[in-house]
Amino acid sequence: MKKLWKHFVAAGLAVAVIGAGMATAPANADAVKDRVAAMKAISKANKVLVNYSKGKADQKAAIAAANEIASISAKLPGMFPKGSAAGYGKTHRAKPDIWDNWAKFEAANNAMMAAAKKVASVTKMGTKSTAMETAGDVRKTCGGCHKPFRGPKPKKM
Repeated sequence: MKKLWKHFVAAGLAVAVIGAGMATAPANADAVKDRVAAMKAISKANKVLVNYSKGKADQKAAIAAANEIASISAKLPGMFPKGSAAGYGKTHRAKPDIWDNWAKFEAANNAMMAAAKKVASVTKMGTKSTAMETAGDVRKTCGGCHKPFRGPKPKKM
């Protein structure tokens, strides 16, 4: 009877481990898709800020773009759950170094968020020349993550 009980426990544990792995894979795939979409949205908003700094976009669009970047930045660390480094180089560009240097990653993200909030505030209240000068500040912070934590584009198969 004891042997039978041990087999049931072992089988139950195996099912639980396999089930947990299956539940994690789709969640990580969703995290990758979510963060890729977030990065594309940040890039699009950054283009608005660049255009504003060149006098090619209006104040309202620049404020909205800066606020969008700040909003996405607030959610960004949650889009990098542990275990979502799998697929690096194939499905995404997020280097495993993110999870090894989490504090540096968060600091770089927080710098981008602070710069975006500053740009929104200055654009709202400052003179146009001051706002246009600070619009490039967000783009400068992007390198804080891209240089240490973003790898080359995945090769298409």
